[in-house]
Amino acid sequence: MNVENITKRSVGSIVNDDFSTAKVFKGFGIDFCCGGTATLEDACRAAGVSVDDVVAALAAQRERAATAIPFDSWPTDLLIDYVLKIHHRNIRTKGPALLADIERVASAHGATHPELNQLVTLFAHSLDDLESHLQKEEQVLFPYCYDLIDADMRGQSRGQMHCGTVANPIRVMLREHNDEGTRYKYIRILMKDFVAPDDACATYRLMLEELETFMDALFEHIHIENNILFPRFVELESRCVR
Repeated sequence: MNVENITKRSVGSIVNDDFSTAKVFKGFGIDFCCGGTATLEDACRAAGVSVDDVVAALAAQRERAATAIPFDSWPTDLLIDYVLKIHHRNIRTKGPALLADIERVASAHGATHPELNQLVTLFAHSLDDLESHLQKEEQVLFPYCYDLIDADMRGQSRGQMHCGTVANPIRVMLREHNDEGTRYKYIRILMKDFVAPDDACATYRLMLEELETFMDALFEHIHIENNILFPRFVELESRCVR
């Protein structure tokens, strides 16, 4: 691994090459989805961590992960399908069940751990905002981009989007991604990096594990869209819209 070259690369492009490196960035508190355009050097500086330590951890992670999902090599329509059928379904099926678990744990432990009561509110608001976000993608952005993909494959042109340009809904999606990223960074701090307190019961511990898994999946979702799909959508529109 060329240390000088990788420190000048964007964090998002490093994760594009090998999504398993997201674990390293997560461990160092580096934002690889909403802050994916920052160079590794700048991201380390912002997070207050040693760039040498991060580069070493990335090298070790790459040696461990020989079979990462190569999202950046997937066709655009397959990536959209993946987001819809894996991430959108995950949020809608696992989110409400997780909220019920959080409420149950807060009811039992909220008196001694008041942060759980705040978590209930934060997660409930997140699910409401995410549902609105998913509907915008499903009803506005993705149908138009499927049309762009079809037009591009046929060598045809397509009319302008009713929003004016695909950059307009993307701008909304990016803002909402940033809001969720900020919310879950706060949740991580509130939940002390998802480490269970000494008096936590088995249900409490499982809830924290599932909450961290939910957050990791959400950040994969945001990464795929921010760093791969959205730039492709803009490029497709530039080729197909006359």
